Amino acid sequence: MAGNARSANSEGRRRTRGIGCLLVLMTGLAGLGMLGLFLATLMGGGPGPGQVIERIERTHPEAKKKLAVIELRGVLLTGPSGFGQPAGITQRALDMLDHALEDEKVAGVLLHVDTPGGSVTDADALHARIKKLREKGKRVVVEMGDVCASGGYYLAVAADRVWALPTTITGSIGVIIPALNAHAFLERHGVTDESIMSGPNKAILSPTRPVSPEQRALLQGVVDSLYERFVTLVAEGRGLSVDQVRPLADGRLLTAEQARAAGLIDGVGYREATLDTLSQLAEGGPFDVVRYEREPSLVDLLRARLASPMPQAASLEALLGTPRAMYLYAPLGHLVAPSGPAL
Repeated sequence: MAGNARSANSEGRRRTRGIGCLLVLMTGLAGLGMLGLFLATLMGGGPGPGQVIERIERTHPEAKKKLAVIELRGVLLTGPSGFGQPAGITQRALDMLDHALEDEKVAGVLLHVDTPGGSVTDADALHARIKKLREKGKRVVVEMGDVCASGGYYLAVAADRVWALPTTITGSIGVIIPALNAHAFLERHGVTDESIMSGPNKAILSPTRPVSPEQRALLQGVVDSLYERFVTLVAEGRGLSVDQVRPLADGRLLTAEQARAAGLIDGVGYREATLDTLSQLAEGGPFDVVRYEREPSLVDLLRARLASPMPQAASLEALLGTPRAMYLYAPLGHLVAPSGPAL
């Protein structure tokens, strides 16, 4: 009887320990799930338009309206992997443009653009938002920075006027789908891609498979269609014919003076000249001048702390992770370029 009791107690203790281990395991899994949900929210979320703040740059005692200065610097990509930008520069720019759109006191926007371009969709979204501002009666002047090429120029032509600095590089009108292919290298080392696909084009532009002539023709058709849209919007925005734009739309870069001579921009000068142009176009002056910024949220700060210590790796992932059509000058060069000034 005593032996049976000891055996029963031992069995009870084993069951209790088993239930305890199960509870610990379930608690751990639940904790991991919550952590995963938090990280997904952290990496996917971002602050909204309500967190746009204004910094006063200039006031006028008789001003009843204002001009807003918005800066757009970096590659046009949306999301936390946007080339080292915590939330992607496109979304921040859209938030600020929306803020100007909703503020009845804003009569005009000076948009400083310093970008080699980026995603076709991002450039098109910014182009559409600038047109929306103009449709509401708000004037928009683009001030080009060091580089305003490809997608940067695409969005610029939606403005009322386009100005450049004397040293601005612009142009690069065209479309590219960046892709690297390691098929031959892998084949030499006995590595083959055995993916099972629903159709021959499901893995188109896979770095582990060669591109067939038929696939190349399909992709060229996509590029050509997006290219025609680019050329058409430039012609419409600049008051030129498509035949006038097309010779300049072979991807070439232009200096500010060359762009002005070709009718691609309106003027060459510095901030005061650009602001004067905007003031003359806008109604209701004199104006205060404010600069938009985004107040960093807790999500921004945490995301910045979790950012990759190798921004080039994040950039490469963002650029080549999924093949996409891009209005982008030098799609790979900026990944290895020094961060400081260069000639």
